[in-house]
Amino acid sequence: MNVGSIENTGKRPPGKALLRRLVIGARPRNTIRRALLLAGICVVVFRFVWIPVWVQGHSMAPTLQDGAFRFAHRLGIQRRPPQRGDVVVIELAGQRAMYLKRILAVPGDAVQFRDGTLWVNGEEVPEPYVVYDGNWNTGLEQLGPDEFFVAGDNRSEPWEWHTMGVVDRERIAGRVGR
Repeated sequence: MNVGSIENTGKRPPGKALLRRLVIGARPRNTIRRALLLAGICVVVFRFVWIPVWVQGHSMAPTLQDGAFRFAHRLGIQRRPPQRGDVVVIELAGQRAMYLKRILAVPGDAVQFRDGTLWVNGEEVPEPYVVYDGNWNTGLEQLGPDEFFVAGDNRSEPWEWHTMGVVDRERIAGRVGR
């Protein structure tokens, strides 16, 4: 053998073999099975258990800031009915269009705003989560058996600029984790 020649052994360079083994593994069939199993689990979890939610807008400020990321728990709503004070995800058009709002009144309640103060069943309700209050005034709204009254925590904008009010129980998709 000459000193200056390079011998061709037919082996791959060590960098490519290592990279292939790290990405695919020693047994590609097992890796593909695991990847499919993981994908299936993710589909089930994110379709039926947890809803990933990105906050867009300032209606829930300061509780949830614009750009914040949270998960909403679908099964939690099934185990315990939505209650006053819960932050919930409301479906408008499936999982593509949703709102995050706080439940202010539950089925059977009479609710209204007077000079920015929430009144439920004739009693003033303290709202420690409201930092940016406003001067909202609404008429008295009597909720039906499957109706909830929701609004955002940021009350500084005029009533007309907000999306809130009465929501049917079937549109509440999940409770947002704290």
